[in-house]
Amino acid sequence: MKEIIKYILIPCMVWSLTACDTPAIRSALYQTCANIALSRLKHPNSFDTTAGTEWAPPDGPTHIEIKFSAWNDYKVPIPHKIECIFQKTNHKKHPVLLSIKWNNRPIRSHELDYIREKFES
Repeated sequence: MKEIIKYILIPCMVWSLTACDTPAIRSALYQTCANIALSRLKHPNSFDTTAGTEWAPPDGPTHIEIKFSAWNDYKVPIPHKIECIFQKTNHKKHPVLLSIKWNNRPIRSHELDYIREKFES
């Protein structure tokens, strides 16, 4: 019984504790989408991610969805959601930002153009 604890149980417990602290690996597109969300907030220091997903069909655009909370002017955390869609192209080095949905609503085209210029240059 002591061998089971010594050779199996203790290493499993130690490994599971260290696995809790490993940060999730995020792509550059995920970081770009998070930076876009930060740039649109009035209080960017209050940004707190609650969930984030990234999926890319083989032939389609890459979708990134980040759910987070941020303060309003009264320091009350309000839930937000941003979804960024990027398309990889052969003639450009970086993927092109196709659209952004902020709280399930598409942002205006002039705002999207401004964000494209800011983050793709």
